[in-house]
Amino acid sequence: MLMKKIVFFILMLFAFAAYAQTAQSTQIEINKVKVPGVSITLAGYDADFLQNALQFRFEKVAGLKGSNSKGFRVYAAQVFHEFGFTKYDIYTSIDKGTKQSQFITINLLVSKGLDNFITPVDEPDVTQKMKDFLNYFANDYLKEHEKKQKIDQLTKNTTTLEKECSSLSSELDKLRKNLTALENQIKDKETEFSKKKSDLDKAKAELESLK
Repeated sequence: MLMKKIVFFILMLFAFAAYAQTAQSTQIEINKVKVPGVSITLAGYDADFLQNALQFRFEKVAGLKGSNSKGFRVYAAQVFHEFGFTKYDIYTSIDKGTKQSQFITINLLVSKGLDNFITPVDEPDVTQKMKDFLNYFANDYLKEHEKKQKIDQLTKNTTTLEKECSSLSSELDKLRKNLTALENQIKDKETEFSKKKSDLDKAKAELESLK
């Protein structure tokens, strides 16, 4: 009986994992009203990373201009070519869920304007494009973005370390030169001291012989 429960639990996890990587049509609350949209649920990512990646994709890659409004990142009256050549109001948000949950949901809403949101019934093609975008974003783009972020960070760190190493190398060369000059000065002073000491000893001996 216990083994059956364990197997069932594992199968449920696999089933949820498969679901989690696939975008779904759903109802999303905005301004206290539930409207049609598309969402995808992920695990293993930090919410801030997902938010930054989503903004990077829309703003840096696609060139859209966004603003924050009531928990959503909004791209008002702009063309996003993945959805076609029509100007839409695009809304995105990240649902962190509970503190105990490891799952995060990305929400996507598209409006024709004046809160006239795309529905699967009226606009099945656009709805499918929304799903395709979230599927691509979750399963392909995030890995590419994470890799690029790591490369950029490592490149930045490498450049900084190269500059620091170059600066330290110059300082070491300067110190070595100063050390060589100091050692030469010490040798000269030792020679001078040795000569003066010899002269002093001779003077003392001559003085003592005259007493």
